[in-house]
Formats: sequence, C-alpha cells, structure tokens
Amino acid sequence: MKATASRTASIALLFLSVLVSAEDISSKVKKAVERSTLDQLGTKPFHLKADLAPSFDRDKGSGRTGSVEMWWISPTKWRREVRSPEFHQIDILDGDHEWQKNEGDYFPEWLRQVAIELIRPVPSLDDVLTHIKSGEVRNFTNSVKPEFSQLNIDWVTNTGTPEVHNISRSNVALNPSSGLLFYGGGLGWGAEFKDYAPFHGRMIARTVNVGSPQVTAKVTVLEDLGAVPDGYFEAGARGGDAQLLQTVVIDEPALRKNLIPGLPTSWPPLKDGVLEGNVTTNVLVDREGRVREVESIVSENSAINDAGRERILALRFTPFLRNGVPVQVLSQITVPFKTTRPAGMEIFDSARTYFDRGRRVSFLAAGSNDPYTLHAEFIAMGSSRAAAKGTYTDTWLDTKHWRREASFDNSRYIRTRSGDTLYELADGPDTSLMKFIFQILEPIPATDTFVESDWRIKRDSVNGISAIRVLAGYESPEGKLDPEQARGYWFDSSGVLLKTFVRGIEADWFQFDDFAGLKIGRRIDVLKEGKLAARIQITGIIPAQSQPDGFFILRDHEWHRAFTAEER
Repeated sequence: MKATASRTASIALLFLSVLVSAEDISSKVKKAVERSTLDQLGTKPFHLKADLAPSFDRDKGSGRTGSVEMWWISPTKWRREVRSPEFHQIDILDGDHEWQKNEGDYFPEWLRQVAIELIRPVPSLDDVLTHIKSGEVRNFTNSVKPEFSQLNIDWVTNTGTPEVHNISRSNVALNPSSGLLFYGGGLGWGAEFKDYAPFHGRMIARTVNVGSPQVTAKVTVLEDLGAVPDGYFEAGARGGDAQLLQTVVIDEPALRKNLIPGLPTSWPPLKDGVLEGNVTTNVLVDREGRVREVESIVSENSAINDAGRERILALRFTPFLRNGVPVQVLSQITVPFKTTRPAGMEIFDSARTYFDRGRRVSFLAAGSNDPYTLHAEFIAMGSSRAAAKGTYTDTWLDTKHWRREASFDNSRYIRTRSGDTLYELADGPDTSLMKFIFQILEPIPATDTFVESDWRIKRDSVNGISAIRVLAGYESPEGKLDPEQARGYWFDSSGVLLKTFVRGIEADWFQFDDFAGLKIGRRIDVLKEGKLAARIQITGIIPAQSQPDGFFILRDHEWHRAFTAEER
C-alpha cells in the first residue's frame, strides 16, 4: 500500500534492468539504513527541526501542515514535539520511563510517520532484512542520468483472512553509486529521501516525502545538541497525561476480531468494469474504535473506490487494548463488494479491451501478420538545443524477429529481438530523445504494466471525432489533467488510437492510411503545454525483405525489459 513516491524522471527516461545476485543485498541495505539513521547508538547528540507541508498545490487544503522538533541524547533519552493544526504532542523518553502531553485525542498517522522517518528511515530494519532475502532484486541502470539508477528490492507478505486472501507489498530502493536510500515502505512506514548532507559521519536526508496525500518534510535545523533547560528530559514531571497515546501495527485478522457487526449495505451500480471483487486499504483506528484515516484505495474496479472509502470509514471496532490501555491501531482492511449495472446507462469495455483492440488495429507489430519495413522521419530538439531531423526504421518479420533503429545527430538507438533474446544499443548524447520517439510510435501500455482498476472510461471527442477516453491519474474538476500523474488514451469507434497524454506530453495522430487492413496514422504531432515539441512523419511502409544472418543480433548488448510500458 505504499504510495508510489517519485520513482521515474520523465516520459523520455526509461531504465535498463538486469537481475543481480541477492548475496550481498542484506549488507547493502543494512549499511544504507545505518548511514542515514540518526536514532542509533553512536550518533552525536543533536537538535533537529523540520517544517511540514503538502508536496503538491492540489493538496493544500488537506491540513497536512506542521512541524517536528527533536532534542536527542541517545535512543533511550530524547524529547520530541510535533505539531499540526489539529494535534500537538510533547513526548519525553528517559530510560524505561515515558511522559506525554497531548492536545487532541488522535495522533494523525501521516504526522506520526513523518516524525519517525526523519530520524529512522527503516523503523523495523531486522524485519526488512529478513524479508529481502526472498524478495525480487533488480538493478536499474540509467547511463544517461546515473543519479536515477537504483537497486530495487520488492517483496510480498500474505495478509487478509482465510475467507478473503490479500497481500501487502513492501520495498526498498538504493542508489548504487552513493549507497544511500532512495525510498522504502511497508505497512506503517515508508518515505522518499532526498537532499542528503553529512552530520558527524551520517548522511541525513534533508527532504523526506511521506504518505498520500504526500507531505514534504524539510529539515531546517540539524545541529549539535546545545544547552537545554533543567528537567528537559525528565519523564517523571507533573502535568503529563495519565495514559500514553500509542499507535500499534497489527495484521488484518487481529483487526477483524474487534470489528462490530453492522447492517448490510448496498453498493452503487457500476457502468463499466468488473462487478465483484475486493476493496483494500490501510486504516488507522483511534482509541475509541473509530476509523480516522483511510489510505489509498485499491480495488478491481476504481469506480467503486469512493463507495468503498465511505463503507470503510463507517466501520466501528471495540477499543484495542495494550496492557489494559486503549491504543490506536494501523492495519490493512479488505471489504468484498458485489453490484450490478445501472439501468439504461452505457456500458463500456475494460481498459485492457480498448488497449488490445487499439494495438491490433493501429500498430503493425501487433495487428499484421505480413513482414514489413516502416520508415519515418522526426524533427525535434536534442542536446544541442537546436531543432534537427532524425530517422527511424522498424523491420518486422514476426513477433520474435524484429529490429527498431533511430538516429539523430551523432546518436543512435537500436532495439532488436532474435528468438527469445532482446538486445539494446544506445550510443550518443541523445539516446533519451530516441527512446522517447520509440515510446511515442508505440505508446499503448503493455499488458503487464498496468492495473485495470486504475483506469476510468468515458466518451469524449478528439478534433471533432467521437472517441472513447481511457484515463488513469488525477483530473481536476475542471477537466485539467495532472502533468505528473495522468495517462490518457483516446480511441475512435473502431479502436484506432487518436491521441495520448502521458506525463504532460500530448501526441495526436493524423493522416490515416490503410495498410494490411490496419489504420496507420502517418503523422504524429507531439505537444508540450500546447506547443509543438516534435513531429514524426511515416515516410514509407513496404513488405520486408529477407535479412542477413545476425541482423537481429547485437552481440554483447543483451537487454532485459523492465520499467518500460512498451510492448517491444
């Protein structure tokens, strides 16, 4: 359930991936975490202060603002103060004694996580080190921008109940060159770490992004601990709360033991997508048993998400106790849904159906059984900051024998397939531009790179043509698409792709011609903020001739496809 914190650079930036041995992964992660953890033995006593605010303008009304300040002597002796508009806590730990003064009856989970991540990026390091031994380990290398390379470890934990099976995903990512954490997350923890700077042998992130809606914590003070007033770390002072306010992470079966049965509720009818499945999220339940926070909703049909959120917010639990004291609990919850189609409303197909149909009717590599060679030219601005012309050639014999090649100024980029082996050759300063051209020419996302529930479908129009829009990501009430998150694809009634919008880049197809029973758009205009950024023109499509031995093989350039939405 970890929010996806900024893990890609731009639409033009794709990663190369190779599987790496997991033998030394544990030591790499352990070293990275210990280098960036303040709350550990050996750290020089410090004073830290961070200001908190929403990361994006669209979330300014979320109320997620405040501050975290900490005075730290050792892992067992510190004082912390956290503030938000609705909550204020002073927490003192002195050995086995803890003292709190809380203003507000509920400690927001986003605020709690920020306070922890600032000083302890991976709170349960031993648990993480155990899981990554069986996790999927990949090394994503970006030769154009090495700072975006990463060593990524993902693992899955089985959760849910015997009746409703579920999983929880966790991950850790490191920068191979610096050995520092990029991001990490699991149930009850997680953040993205940026702007590292040294502090007495540690490397501490000065920018920490947490949660969804995302909050950015900016460290404004990190200094040696100076003089403090007498009694500043006294955990036996008067005036504290009689009971500590604590948050405990529990699994879903333990959560459900306290669930109070409620009346059956009906689900709204859905005009498209699946009609039966599960709604899953993380929840924070307060000391009275009320659901106070619901994180991002995951379901088989995103149209049910709002109703699912309301249903989960209405759940009630008997208070959770630890040593006889009520505590807040964080857990995962899964709620089954089952509904029907509305009467008299248009029914759309699934996003997968539109993508598969669009690929078959608009793109030769998916829809044609006849070998072909396609030639194209494109005009764009490269690293020289001057507009220039490039060329593109796609030679396709069958699904296991093809070659795509682009050249631009002094750069070239080639991808090929020979049998079950993929190859890639990137040479020159403008390879990222040519990767971008590849993606524009075959833009429909591969079936293994999207989740059906992410997509919303409705009728629209493109250049006066009636169309079906398939969209994922944020769209404002006024219809403006978020340039960082939104992905949109527009198809005509026969399934032909007319337009795309991915990470702020729009592409429009024109001049459609028939070829081998397909509708091929010969001109593609690429726009950024409404201005023409590039133009691609298909100059010819001819039957492919036989090719010499080795044409589809690039020795010493084997490639393992990952982090790319392209089919090829």
